[in-house]
Amino acid sequence: MSVFRRFSALATVGVLAVGLVGCASSDSEDSAAAGDLAGKKIAYLDVTQSCAYCATQAESFMGEMQGQGVEVTQSVTNFDAAEQAQQINQAISTRPDLIVIFPTDTTSIIPGLARIKQAGIPVVVTSYPPATEDDSLWTAWVGPDDRKLGAQSAELLIDGLNTAGVGVNGSVIMVTGTPGASSTIARSEGFTDTLAQKAPSLRLVGQQPGNWDQTQSTTAASRLFSQFGSDNIVGLYANADNMLAGALVAAERAGYRPGENLIATGSDCTAEGYTNIKSGKQFGTNLQDPIADGKAIAGLATAVLQGNDVPKTTFIDTPAIRQDNVELCAPALG
Repeated sequence: MSVFRRFSALATVGVLAVGLVGCASSDSEDSAAAGDLAGKKIAYLDVTQSCAYCATQAESFMGEMQGQGVEVTQSVTNFDAAEQAQQINQAISTRPDLIVIFPTDTTSIIPGLARIKQAGIPVVVTSYPPATEDDSLWTAWVGPDDRKLGAQSAELLIDGLNTAGVGVNGSVIMVTGTPGASSTIARSEGFTDTLAQKAPSLRLVGQQPGNWDQTQSTTAASRLFSQFGSDNIVGLYANADNMLAGALVAAERAGYRPGENLIATGSDCTAEGYTNIKSGKQFGTNLQDPIADGKAIAGLATAVLQGNDVPKTTFIDTPAIRQDNVELCAPALG
């Protein structure tokens, strides 16, 4: 069983971030009034600030904690596992009350988590679930159920094909995130498995990495349309909306009419997805709200600092988004 299937199975013992944030908000107000978190220190090891989602998530988390008088020291790496390992050692040496870490990947984080555990410092891991059965290495994990996100996108694609009258028969291409990243693997697995189960007449004929970058995704999709253009391509999926926006540029250059003879779905409900859904070029996505995500992390951090019991696994809520409910994304986009 893959680590991603394992975490999907753990959903029953986790709680949705909507509930957690609601509780954390009340708890945070009480603790702020009491001042029992004032002077506490968190070492926050963030994976990157180059993506808008990551930056907004970090701002939301740090704002919540600093509002309670907690001192947050942020260290950022650009998906550099060796640099993050050094940052972990530095964080341990400062003896914070809590370490919060967004791993560069699911495997390289494991030795660092072992060192944190040996030092006796609680740790909250976000976004990427560590690829190990030993959950004693972290106090709590919080993030999206990426496999569910991929499955939702497959269901939206099927719905879109039926709605547009294209029919659930033909070929599908996929633009993925960074190869080897847990979110790439889990979203892609969730999409392909659901497509095979619920629409076996749709064939995933090809995929290319877009590396979470819009421009690279245009190039990747162009290759796919060139290679499989004669295979009756009716569906396009990208692991994230910004990549899908790039892929849609390639689709139009290849002569397709997104929303008419080509149905496209993505993930995260970023500004690109919001705009393309409203225009009809993109059928659907799912909302991964960086503000709510940051508050969920803060809720867990607050509970840990207060010495309360927390669930090992917390999945944030990620509702499916179509044109009729796309305004749910507006608050997250500002």
